[in-house]
Amino acid sequence: MTASPDGPPGSGLRTVALVKQVPRGDDFGTLTTDGRLRREGLDTEMNPWCRRAVAQAVALSGPRGRSTAVTMGPPSAAAVLREAMACGVDDAVHVSDPALAGADCLATAKVLASTVRGLGAVDLVTVGRASVDGNTAAVGAMVAELLGLPFAGPVLGMTVEHGSGGAVLHTTVQEEGGGRPVSVVLPAVVAVAERSCDPAKAPAGTWPAASRVTTVDLAGLGSSAAPPSPTRVTAVRDAVRKRVPLVLDGPLHEQVARALELCEEAARPSPAAALAAVAPVPPTRTGGPAGRDAARHRDGNRSGDVVVLADGADPGGDRALLGEAAVLAASTGGRVVAVAPATVSGAATGTARFAAWGADEVLVMDGGAPRNVAAALAERCASDGMPWAVLGSARSAQREVLARLAVRLDAGLLSDLTGLALGTRRDPALLVGTKPSGNASVAEVVTDSAVRIATVRTGCLPLRTPRDAGEPPVHRLAVGPDPAVRLGDPDGPADYDALERAEVVIGVGRGVDPGHYAELLPLRRLLGAEIAATRKVTDAGWLPHALQVGVTARDIAPRLYLALGLSGKANHMSGVGRAGTVLAVNSDPAAPVFTACDIGIVADWRQVVPLLTAELGRRGAPAGTP
Repeated sequence: MTASPDGPPGSGLRTVALVKQVPRGDDFGTLTTDGRLRREGLDTEMNPWCRRAVAQAVALSGPRGRSTAVTMGPPSAAAVLREAMACGVDDAVHVSDPALAGADCLATAKVLASTVRGLGAVDLVTVGRASVDGNTAAVGAMVAELLGLPFAGPVLGMTVEHGSGGAVLHTTVQEEGGGRPVSVVLPAVVAVAERSCDPAKAPAGTWPAASRVTTVDLAGLGSSAAPPSPTRVTAVRDAVRKRVPLVLDGPLHEQVARALELCEEAARPSPAAALAAVAPVPPTRTGGPAGRDAARHRDGNRSGDVVVLADGADPGGDRALLGEAAVLAASTGGRVVAVAPATVSGAATGTARFAAWGADEVLVMDGGAPRNVAAALAERCASDGMPWAVLGSARSAQREVLARLAVRLDAGLLSDLTGLALGTRRDPALLVGTKPSGNASVAEVVTDSAVRIATVRTGCLPLRTPRDAGEPPVHRLAVGPDPAVRLGDPDGPADYDALERAEVVIGVGRGVDPGHYAELLPLRRLLGAEIAATRKVTDAGWLPHALQVGVTARDIAPRLYLALGLSGKANHMSGVGRAGTVLAVNSDPAAPVFTACDIGIVADWRQVVPLLTAELGRRGAPAGTP
């Protein structure tokens, strides 16, 4: 796809916003056993994160450009396109066909890419960072791969520079550890972050008539059948741990003292620490040609290897993922192959650790551009044989790599998993993943693809006891730069692993004004606590999205979770379902958190926190313990 003619510098762009209809608010509906979202009786709206994509598409097209909104969904989804037009989009296309019901992210991306191609030359395709009902965060990168375009995201504010060589988009990527400037040569696809701009919203009374929306089916796209969906849901179950809440009463200082006594009585290692103590890294096949020839999967001349896309900057995440891969490879008869950045090359900086954590071989990349990493991995698969699985973390760069790889291998992507297991009674060769599915439930998902590709929330995995291993075989994987994407230096060092491995976490909701966050510091120091947040807090920009906990964000397992000023809705509490003890403080006695905690104090957090700090100090509590 090529950029449309711009005319003189400063003229508008030809933009396309990809949008999705989702259940309104925190009611995400339920999944049926065939993997479809049951929306009957639910109020729906435009995905909140797609609203920013619409706003940016309208702003960047301007009066001299043109913008189009595109959605795929049932007839009711036309409503989100009518609202987009009320917000300034020039026209809209609705792809609706019963055959597309239940489409996974790969099938959805294929349909959306085909629709965009039919619009002619386009400068910029915008998507939301993710959808609140699925959080795959993969469709944008998949569409970019299908269209042969660069991708960036999630991005904040955007400006466009026009020059003799074409248009360049300048923005900031919202990475887990902070922001990073990026320049992208257009045409491109970008995923828009929550705080990039004000969301596009319009009252229903201002929406244009439904006749303004162009509706097409598969035949209208030139297709005789829906693209297959390799991934499917096999089961849905309750996700939230059942607790027996005890809401305290009496004088506040007595409640605080009693709460600490109860925490001490319940004190035990965090779930993650307990798992690590009993889950050693198993031995797998040795590296080299002999090991590779010996490791053949039962369904053909395909390796049982498990490839892990390591981060290098996230030791805890790499260790957890490599350990999980070793467990899988021990059953598939393959090896664990770690693909790592050049910063881990050599025994002193990482490859020996990778072997202890589960790797049998390390491929060191000489570049890190996600589009080129995916291409290099696909080429290796074609030359050396398909691995049994490819795993990566749920960080944004790895999401892009594996989304693009799924397109290149035409494989299903199991995204945002909180757990991995091997096989079912019907098919022992399946990779079974678990992931949040809304309404405090967990879905079991599988893929029928020959290669199983998955992104995993590494904080949900145990840190297995390292095995004895020497330096593994190390090979080079050539990864050239992407001339269409230029990255600047990040704002600061990332410490993404800290929250997921914390023994104590303080979670804040909208009831804690950001102007008073400093009042939490003495308590955080005493407890050695990390801070977390609800979605409303991160949407408001009070804390980074990397600190959000819940069904559409991170899943943590601290020994103690201190919930301050948060309502405690199921979609947030599902993210702390594995916590040892939940102590909730809220001034509203009817807050849902008091039905989902272990210990509750009905009071203003600003009264409770100084009392907690003083009582802990009086007891001489060592850092990191309640």
